[in-house]
Amino acid sequence: MNKHGPKVSVILPSLNVAEYIEECMDSVVCQTLKELEIICVDAGSTDGTREILDRYAREDSRITILHSARRSYGYQINMGLNYASGKYTAVLETDDWIEQDMYQCLYECAEVRELDYAAADFDMFWQLQTGECYFVRQYLFRKEGQDWYGKVLNSDQLATLRASDYVLWKGIYNRKFLDDNQIRFHESPGAAFQDMGFLQQVKTYARKAIYLDRSFYRYRQNRQNASSGALEGLGYYENEFRWISEDLKLPCILKGFHKKYYYFTMSISLITKYEQILESLNGDWQDERLQVPYEWFRIQVLDAMECKFLEESMYGEEQWKCLNLLIESQELHAQYIQDKEEKSKCQVREFINTINNRSIVIFGCGIWGIRLMNFCDRSQMNILAFCDNNPSLHGERKFGFPIISPDELKKKVNDKNQAVILAMKNGREEVFEQLIEMGIEASAIIDCIPEKILK
Repeated sequence: MNKHGPKVSVILPSLNVAEYIEECMDSVVCQTLKELEIICVDAGSTDGTREILDRYAREDSRITILHSARRSYGYQINMGLNYASGKYTAVLETDDWIEQDMYQCLYECAEVRELDYAAADFDMFWQLQTGECYFVRQYLFRKEGQDWYGKVLNSDQLATLRASDYVLWKGIYNRKFLDDNQIRFHESPGAAFQDMGFLQQVKTYARKAIYLDRSFYRYRQNRQNASSGALEGLGYYENEFRWISEDLKLPCILKGFHKKYYYFTMSISLITKYEQILESLNGDWQDERLQVPYEWFRIQVLDAMECKFLEESMYGEEQWKCLNLLIESQELHAQYIQDKEEKSKCQVREFINTINNRSIVIFGCGIWGIRLMNFCDRSQMNILAFCDNNPSLHGERKFGFPIISPDELKKKVNDKNQAVILAMKNGREEVFEQLIEMGIEASAIIDCIPEKILK
């Protein structure tokens, strides 16, 4: 260890993640920045996670293992923060993993500029049926006129990111900055949305921060029982915002952009999580898992609107319409959402029915083909291969699936148990005719993909 102590303390909260923990630990112990303090905080795992962590600790003196008596993500992180001795702290969730130079790049950037925190983008990823992974980068800055990558942002600029910068683990935070401002986590039970309170505090007190035009963090998407998909999610958000408001009393000290975008974040959390759960409940807006937290959120948003903290110009047209409908009437909002979504849902159902359990070949290796592949894989369809007219691609593999020529395609689609789906923006009619001329029956060709799948 460096004689001046660790440069970054990495906190890893764990609970029954034996399936993923080795990949996660390998990614942190192999960081190019060697001056790390690795703090593993286990909350009583029973699946072998603790034993794996013990093995890593025996092999690497930088690793410390703490035992949490409570199954609370916030409590575990606070234990780590109170133990940490590094100049900066970071959180790594133990079903995810990171690129080898993440902490080196962020640390050097933060040190040179004396920042309160430094962050970057992240990738969501899905593990496919081939065993390979499909990654989708989540860009923070994509709005026209707002390319803030690599720039030191001030307090007002950071205020506008309260809603869009919603995950804590893609950055490192100056430990003195956190301690001086008494920034800690809400120690509520479970692991649901406690990062909201932490990030709202960070945005309140930070004066200098930066976001790099890189993606280091890999965020797993197909883990079963993830708290982000829980039907109680709106209640978890209510619990977090109540803590921010009633215990931290944060809204009382916020002014200007900070106050406006705090309430904007609250309203976006309401509409996003509410509509996600509403869909899972098949439109049952009367379910108490929506009703109870909705009433609290409705009062907060109405008050913010009356005080002009929330204004139409802050939202997209559809967002503003849905928010006002929801505040006016849950029933009217549910009917509007149902009417809006029914057409696209019908299209997806018809698309799946057209495939009719057949194995598929995806014709087209571009972005549409990749998005279709991800949908079909998540829908547990049997993907045989990609196909493309570009001869330079033949014999290669994409996400573990072979890329075949049209001649090979003809051999594969030889009975009623296979289908070929045309996944290209332009030239579908020409490819359709090409396949017909090759002797592939029209009934085996699907040339219409719902827009929802390709977004």
